[in-house]
Amino acid sequence: MLKTHRSSSGVLLAAIVLAGLNLRVVFASLPPLLHHVRNDLGLSAGVAGLLTTGPVLCFGLFAPLAPRLAQRVSIERLLVATALLTAAGTGVRGIGGVAPLFAGTIMAGIAIAVAQVLVPILVRSRFPERSGVLMGGFSLALTLGSAIAAGLAVPLEDLFGSWRGSLAIFALPAALAAAVWLAPAAELRTVIPAGPSLGLHRLPGSWSMAVFFGLQSMAFYSGLTWFPTILEAHGFSDAAAGGLQAFGNVVQLGPAFLVPILAGRRKSQTGILFTLIALSLAGLGGLLAAPGAAIAWMALIGLAQGGALGLALILPVLRGRTAPGVAALTAMSLCVGYLLASIGPFVLGVAHDSTGHWTLPLLLLMAITVAEAVGIPATRIWQDSSGGQRNLAVAPGAVRADRQDYEPKAQVEGTLTGEVGLQVPTDPPTDAHGV
Repeated sequence: MLKTHRSSSGVLLAAIVLAGLNLRVVFASLPPLLHHVRNDLGLSAGVAGLLTTGPVLCFGLFAPLAPRLAQRVSIERLLVATALLTAAGTGVRGIGGVAPLFAGTIMAGIAIAVAQVLVPILVRSRFPERSGVLMGGFSLALTLGSAIAAGLAVPLEDLFGSWRGSLAIFALPAALAAAVWLAPAAELRTVIPAGPSLGLHRLPGSWSMAVFFGLQSMAFYSGLTWFPTILEAHGFSDAAAGGLQAFGNVVQLGPAFLVPILAGRRKSQTGILFTLIALSLAGLGGLLAAPGAAIAWMALIGLAQGGALGLALILPVLRGRTAPGVAALTAMSLCVGYLLASIGPFVLGVAHDSTGHWTLPLLLLMAITVAEAVGIPATRIWQDSSGGQRNLAVAPGAVRADRQDYEPKAQVEGTLTGEVGLQVPTDPPTDAHGV
């Protein structure tokens, strides 16, 4: 296996965490300001919901592009490019007007769609023995970035005197991420080897994984878009509503980090899934019945959403085992999942417009949460008809449980200390969770 010195590993790990910090900042910074944006630009609730729906749709449409790009360009260089595009799109949002707001959001959405597929592949290729911990750190960074953006959006608006400046300033973290990725991009080259299609559409478990990813994302982005507005409708100030949203995002940090680690140590993750569903239902039900105790309900919702994100991100890594397998499962999960999730904020906005209150949207969120049980097959080890574990390094029609089915991982050339080599393990991973 390729040797990586501690110093070079630190740079790469820092870059991975920084990439995660930027993947939700663009979208978490908008909801606390949405009331002012709607009033300033004259947007209906349904159209305003498209500001979150549009980029999520991009996540689904452009996720399959990532593995193809990674067959031609190193993942490290692609992550530089996506960070730069994210920074550009975030800055464009601050120009003002409906067109720049939507255009910048879509630009950032395309970049993030590619980046969030690439990071799990890189983790599995570079640090296969630490996938659980690193994916936990990645999902923690996602939620931390969301919490920071939600908490600072309103204070930054007050500082700059406009929501435009508050949105545009978040281009700086993305530009910093691009700068940090320059060193790994200059000396490392991780490329996915081309291979035949794995035929994931024929595996029920892969559909379970993708739909679960979509439903937990739908719940997250719908809540991200409308929770501040719901809280304001129940008497909270815009600053207090943004603070509660930020608090919920901070609570997500613990489960976002711990759930992937716990999931990686278990053969089945079904119990984790049921626990997360129960926590979310309790929080949403409480918000509906007693909104005055919102801090308690946002804590429960935060625990559930952080854990659901961590579980959704680690499942492709646990079931894929190899870089091509992880790439295929991640791309399918994000493609199908985000296309499904994209309708959530819009549907909740329309539900509010049609009823004039937030009871129906909250009931819809509870229904989405219950539906996350569709992920049960994805939380169990997949087996073929002979009882052997499936290995997504080979086509489903040729799946066997023997060691000959194992294929090389991604091509990994170079380290930050100048070493050059090809990472071709002679043995498959020994964990019991792969397929």
